[in-house]
Amino acid sequence: MAINFSEEDKEKIKNDKSEIYTRRTEETYAEYVKSLKGKNKRRYFADYYLKFVIIAIAVITGTIFFIRDIATKPSIVLSVAIDGDAIKSADLAKFAEIIEDELNLDTEHEKADIFCVADDGQLQALLYTGGADVLIAPEEKFQKWAEKGCFMEPGSKEGLSFYNDLPEEQKYYSEYTDGESTENIKDGKEAGQGQDGSKLYNCGIYLTGTDKYTNELGGYITGPVAGIVSSSENMDYAVTFLKYMARD
Repeated sequence: MAINFSEEDKEKIKNDKSEIYTRRTEETYAEYVKSLKGKNKRRYFADYYLKFVIIAIAVITGTIFFIRDIATKPSIVLSVAIDGDAIKSADLAKFAEIIEDELNLDTEHEKADIFCVADDGQLQALLYTGGADVLIAPEEKFQKWAEKGCFMEPGSKEGLSFYNDLPEEQKYYSEYTDGESTENIKDGKEAGQGQDGSKLYNCGIYLTGTDKYTNELGGYITGPVAGIVSSSENMDYAVTFLKYMARD
């Protein structure tokens, strides 16, 4: 129901200086805020600005923690992929700590990552892109990738000369059946010839001469073979890892 004011009432309202009858402009609103004192000013601040300040502080704090986590997250300096085994995560993590100690890593900034892979597609991506520095696998699985030229050998990398010092029965040899890979390792160390006259190359080592794989790591593979991936950018750490795995 509409309220009808008399002309007299309208005139009174027009001349009334009470806040309820005052038409707000930016200027009058600023004067109103400036005139607030003590508790009223604090209440005004809480009503209109406090929630925005809290949100801003929360966003800034979250951003700081996010940036700090990224900046301080340890980088992976050695990735070891294990194909064809099912080792418990706890055992993998425990062995990674042993390797980190062997590599003398500053574990606040550097970590070793040892993990099992069950999918050939995932493993192929790791081998071709440098996502794994070392592969450990049963001989038949290792051979599949060795024939594609996925591993380094002494003739192609000076750091792998320790292969030459290992007992002959600990060296793993394979031919290269992939044409492009053969071209890439044409200066590789020739160990001999296969039954069909193909060249054989020492591109890995057997881990059967030591109990580190079965006892320390907790692996189940019979006759595991290990090799350093051709695309690895962490060869020095990978070499130290293989030397450790080859020790009695």
